[in-house]
Amino acid sequence: MNQAAQVQEKQHKNAPQPLGPESSTWRDFGSYLFHLMLPQAFVLQSAHPVIDAAVSKDKKYKYDPWGRAKGSVKLLWPVVYSRPEKAIEMGHRLREMHRQIKGVDKDGNKYHALDPEAYSWVHITGFDATLRMFEYFGRPVSREERARIFDEWKQMGSLLGIPDRNIPQTEDEYWKHFDYIIEERLIWGEVLDDLMDPAFYGNYPRPEEMKYLPMPIFRLLMGTMGWLMHKVTVATLPQNFRRKFNVEYTKSDQRFFKLFAWAVRTFYPLVPERMRYIPLAWKAIKDSRNHPDAYEHDYTDTNTNELVIS
Repeated sequence: MNQAAQVQEKQHKNAPQPLGPESSTWRDFGSYLFHLMLPQAFVLQSAHPVIDAAVSKDKKYKYDPWGRAKGSVKLLWPVVYSRPEKAIEMGHRLREMHRQIKGVDKDGNKYHALDPEAYSWVHITGFDATLRMFEYFGRPVSREERARIFDEWKQMGSLLGIPDRNIPQTEDEYWKHFDYIIEERLIWGEVLDDLMDPAFYGNYPRPEEMKYLPMPIFRLLMGTMGWLMHKVTVATLPQNFRRKFNVEYTKSDQRFFKLFAWAVRTFYPLVPERMRYIPLAWKAIKDSRNHPDAYEHDYTDTNTNELVIS
């Protein structure tokens, strides 16, 4: 093999590989079941000092939470739920967007969203969240499936532009790094003061889509949902995180969460498939079934069609 061919082979090998419709990630990432794990993941992410500094700058999670949620879905979920070339493009776009997020925190320290530890930490929380989603709300995961989930998690990291050196390459390395970040690097900052307030979710502003709903009814609904979301957030946080920051998790909380998790495991599988996924994910799932050839990716083909769903 000549040198040019070797270089080309290396480039193809190291190129980000999109996650296709046959992946476990497609099955899980866009499901409402996985969304039960997102609040605790955001808590873990926001406890990193770099992320706390960046997120607390405009507090969009507090003052425009619905807009923030829509923005996240629009930017991150297409990295999974897109036709191959578009998935790669969206991963690149997401990383480039983070390049602009930088500044100086309240203590005068410079921060940047592409700080290697902070940027990779956001992704690192995902593997833990996936496994505990199955533990709490799903079914036992076989050794083979667990290995597949881990490999796909690393693949997703590549799509997001995270170098291999910043991603644990084995599960043993992963858990050592995960625990190290929690024990040694995370802080209880301004963002966690908000996120861990029991009234946080109940105080969400009324979204435009619900403007015709009377405010008293909206407040009642959000108060109930907010109480539930806070309980679920606390229950799904890693034990060493709760221990480090003395997060209260009472016996009654444990009993309630055990009942809630049982209800989800029992009734969620009965929900029609299309109602188990956020709209963007379900649209991509349908597209992959109607046009399976569009999801066959060839790295030697630079003219692969772009995604026709948005």
